[in-house]
Amino acid sequence: MNMPQNIKSGFSFDEAILMTKFCQQIYTVYQYDDGNVNDIEIQEIYNSLYRYQDWKFVHSIRNDESNVRGFIAKKTTGHQYTVVFRGSIVTDRGAFELTDLVSDFDWDLVNYGSVTDKRIKVVKGFWEASESVCDQLEIFFKTLLGNLTPKDFDKIHQMSYERQFACITAITDAGAIRLGTDFELVARTLIEQAVADEELGNDDELTEILDFQQSRVLALEELKESVDVYVTGHSLGGSLAFLGANALRRYFGSAVMLKVYTIAAPKVGNESFANYYERQIGKGLTHRVENLLDIAPSMPFPPPFPLNMLAGNSLRVGNFYLSNCSPVGELHTVMGLASQGVSVDFGGAVEFLWGIPFPHGSDAYLQLLEEDHQRWQQLWRPIRNIVENFMNELLQEQTQAIKDELDQLKKEIQALKNQYHGKVEGKDGKPAEVTTATGD
Repeated sequence: MNMPQNIKSGFSFDEAILMTKFCQQIYTVYQYDDGNVNDIEIQEIYNSLYRYQDWKFVHSIRNDESNVRGFIAKKTTGHQYTVVFRGSIVTDRGAFELTDLVSDFDWDLVNYGSVTDKRIKVVKGFWEASESVCDQLEIFFKTLLGNLTPKDFDKIHQMSYERQFACITAITDAGAIRLGTDFELVARTLIEQAVADEELGNDDELTEILDFQQSRVLALEELKESVDVYVTGHSLGGSLAFLGANALRRYFGSAVMLKVYTIAAPKVGNESFANYYERQIGKGLTHRVENLLDIAPSMPFPPPFPLNMLAGNSLRVGNFYLSNCSPVGELHTVMGLASQGVSVDFGGAVEFLWGIPFPHGSDAYLQLLEEDHQRWQQLWRPIRNIVENFMNELLQEQTQAIKDELDQLKKEIQALKNQYHGKVEGKDGKPAEVTTATGD
């Protein structure tokens, strides 16, 4: 794929297709999750399954209480990263449960963190899920950038043991990129010792790890190279991607370049949030891919008249939640049923274990994007040939015109030379006398 060396604004099929593949891969790799907070085996499995590609799994994002899963991948060259969030509507068996997304998720609108404009509202379930892992994102990229401070370690010490451990793994994985294998080996040995008894918090092992890490990473110089970060996710993971990208912008400002691709993501917040998000991330840097036959990106549904007069911020009708939420970013649409290759569970009554038409599945989105890309290439090819031929002819004409001008210039220069030498030599070929006029 023709991925750019640096992030640029605007939609790219190559980027969108790669992000959708990441969204597929996260469903696959976390089926191997054994429930242990130490996810080193997930990293090893991923890098074994997808060793052909130019990206490596470098950090696992997890919170067992909120059931959020994600990972950070790094391109093998430079400092280009992708943060991938898994849709939390997936079961341990890999089945999509749409009934859970509709009825069991907390769709209430709440204040968006500590922003001064209290009109900005976001879906409570998305907000809580995002906040449960944002400290890991912050610590990982602070370590990578060389921006960790003693205050950050003080903050980690105040966390619960599970979140302490998550930040410890973030420092280990980012520190391995900056400090190399010696740091990684010591840190991982200490981590393995801490989880060997299958229990966290009964001793000072986490403190020992943090003390070791603090002694090493605080000495890191600030990273001089530019850092590009793609953020993506499918379904509910796409909604987490919106909030995760906005959190990274809050933490790091322009120190990282961000670009967001979401696949089949429900809406995250109200119109005030959408406007705030666009100001933070910037124009042309967020793209949401939506299938016109998929209902998930339309959620939550707006309340119809006259219910909208009673709704205020939101209204629940049975299992459906109605709210005036607004999409963010720029829309790229696909359309088709396509086929989903994993088991799809519609509330437990019917379960399909083979590929079926399913417009919400990540497999379906990848298939539709690739077909769409191929169509655009076929449409563009004759236009490109015409443009290339025109540009070649224009270039040849310009080259010939420049050549003719140079030839004419050479002739004029030669004529001036001949005229000058004729005056100096005189008519008989001998040097002519040159006199200088002087005053009396």
